[in-house]
Amino acid sequence: MHERLTAVNGRYVRSLVVGDGASGTRPLVVVLPGLGLPFYTLRTGRALVARGLDCTVLDLPGFGSDRPRSTRPNIHAIGLTAARWLACEAADRPVVVLGHSTGAQAALTTALALGERRRRLSLVMAGPTFTPRQRRLPGLALATPLAYRNDAPHELDPAEIYRGRTGIIAILRGSLRDAPEERITQLPAPVTVTAGVHDAYAPAEWLDRLATSAGSAASVRTSLLGGSHNNLFTHPDEVADLVVLAAHDAEAAD
Repeated sequence: MHERLTAVNGRYVRSLVVGDGASGTRPLVVVLPGLGLPFYTLRTGRALVARGLDCTVLDLPGFGSDRPRSTRPNIHAIGLTAARWLACEAADRPVVVLGHSTGAQAALTTALALGERRRRLSLVMAGPTFTPRQRRLPGLALATPLAYRNDAPHELDPAEIYRGRTGIIAILRGSLRDAPEERITQLPAPVTVTAGVHDAYAPAEWLDRLATSAGSAASVRTSLLGGSHNNLFTHPDEVADLVVLAAHDAEAAD
């Protein structure tokens, strides 16, 4: 894995390139982590590279290092910056945008911003937050302990959390004001909606609602995998196998 800096709108976006990143033709998986915390996604990144895909984790808004932040701590700012990064770094290759948790909301913004202009694109919304009930404090408080029932504290990097601090809270507040089930109705790209079977943030009925709402998407896939909310860390091989299917969607969307 190595670090790369890309100038986007006058700021540098830090990305983590998993593997050698040498191919310019095979599908590229671009990962948008939940709450801007890259560390826990790297296991899935390595599993994707082992399956012949390229993978880059975007450090947005920038909690993964001490560098100046690349954008505001907001799901839409993160998503739009990711779209601009793709225009700079992956203009002519198939791309899967894999967003997890609040990163799934940001990834939806990315895919909508690219719209019809980007043909070889697919979207994976993993553990997508938040159901309508969870957008109010009582519902969120009820779901949170159950959402992480198969997860452990070591899955997160304390340094990233320390750097994020108030920025993490800002991302969370913005994500609670979002209604992805409304925005996804305008999505033209193929979409995969998935979560861990024990993820209380993304129960099966919520995945079904998102899938049903994606009426303009070229194709829709839903999948329940192992684990709870952070299954990109706990079940990377299952997640990677599903993303391989999404990569085929991106290649077929030409």
